[in-house]
Amino acid sequence: MLALATATLLPVLAVLVLTLMALSAWVCRIPTELTGLPTALCLLGGFAIFFLVAATWTSRRLVTGGAVTRAPNLFGNIADPANLSVQLPALSATLPFLLLIMVTLRLPLANPSPVFGLALILVILLLGMSEIFSLDLLPAVALVSVLALEHSWYFQHFDPERATLPLIWYLGFYALFTSFPFIFHQKLARKTAPWATAALAGPLHFYLVYQLIRTAYPNTVPGLVPATFAVPPLLGLFVLLKRTPFTNPTSNAQLALFGGATLFFITLIFPIEFDRQWVTVGWALEGAALCWLFRRVPHPGLRLAGVALLVVVFVRLALNPAVLSYHPRAAFPIFNWYLYTYGIATVCLFAAARWLAPPRHLVFGRNVRPLLYTLGTVLAFLIVNIEIADYFSTPGVAELTFQFSGNFARDMGYSVAWALFALLLLIIGMRKHAASVRYASLGLLGATLIKLFFHDLSQLEQLYRIAAFVVVAVIAILASFLYQRFLAAAQKNNETKSGISPAT
Repeated sequence: MLALATATLLPVLAVLVLTLMALSAWVCRIPTELTGLPTALCLLGGFAIFFLVAATWTSRRLVTGGAVTRAPNLFGNIADPANLSVQLPALSATLPFLLLIMVTLRLPLANPSPVFGLALILVILLLGMSEIFSLDLLPAVALVSVLALEHSWYFQHFDPERATLPLIWYLGFYALFTSFPFIFHQKLARKTAPWATAALAGPLHFYLVYQLIRTAYPNTVPGLVPATFAVPPLLGLFVLLKRTPFTNPTSNAQLALFGGATLFFITLIFPIEFDRQWVTVGWALEGAALCWLFRRVPHPGLRLAGVALLVVVFVRLALNPAVLSYHPRAAFPIFNWYLYTYGIATVCLFAAARWLAPPRHLVFGRNVRPLLYTLGTVLAFLIVNIEIADYFSTPGVAELTFQFSGNFARDMGYSVAWALFALLLLIIGMRKHAASVRYASLGLLGATLIKLFFHDLSQLEQLYRIAAFVVVAVIAILASFLYQRFLAAAQKNNETKSGISPAT
């Protein structure tokens, strides 16, 4: 009443905050035996609904009365009455989630149904507000609130012996958020935020559901979890293709979101089934898959997300030394999890660079293909060195280390492998007419010769020394021969283009 009399919503906000503070004080006084919890939850839900209705009604009255004349912004300045007219109803539904999280963390809730049931009511209210008042970001706010509550309960109270009930709740929330924009498809067809929330609901719930199933049902085939999660976004993709016209300006964004979510789960099936490094391998496959999808659905977000994932994978594998200690050395050299993880990441980087051929190669105005090729080459070089180190390490050792002395065969292996890698780079650089690749190969070959002269000569025995010299010399002569042929062919081609006869 004071808000209507003064034409400002600040009194409602003040009373809302005071009421939630009183409820939080009451929650803190609930004994651990849970005496009084149902009453507290009923009051919390009742006050949330009351304030949502009161704030919404008051906001509508002020808007229709002319007190609010500008378009509201949900994340704008709270002192602006126009923004507060939409922020206050949203706060009345989202702030109770903080109390629910506090209840979850403080009390021994073996059964999450009372808390999750009230959360479900609040989510439905937020989704209803989003549809009625066209507040596109409210579904995302509701999703973040629910995820925070779900994780709080899981890490505090989850019991593998009682996993069925929370699994049903998790899947129920996932289904609710995913189906929301399809239920109101006609009204939300030209929007993006509700569809983004629906597409992200699966990937954001996946880790929680996967950890629950892996803990409570260890005999389940792991790959079935992402395969099952891939079905809803795939069905959503088919529905969008059938119901959304291509003239819709947001059709590309909607297709990209659900296509990306589908590929996210499909690319996780085999990494999770093989278990080791499934996060890294999944990110690499997803990054390459998003770059491939960009060829079909030209939404720039797909390309940006794909390149970003691949860069993160490179940083994780190349700049994180702890990755070499994640698993003990296997009994079989070469064909091990190092080749599996680094090999898939390298192939994904090269494949993404190939799929982002012009005119799809620009991200923020920069050509990303040289970056992807460079990162893939660096990972390939790391594979070579890691496999040599792994081959000469003791089976079962906890951490792989690089040593360049103390073993004659290993030292010679490094020199020969570096020379061969440099030769391969030189061949590729000549075939692709890439000067940077040729210079990199010559630099690596020079580093190999320096290592051979200043390190191997003092460490290797006579026989190994001769063998290393012979192999590296043959490679160097072959590289020199190929480079001369390439330069002669390039000079001849330039003379032909300029109209000068080769004989002249």
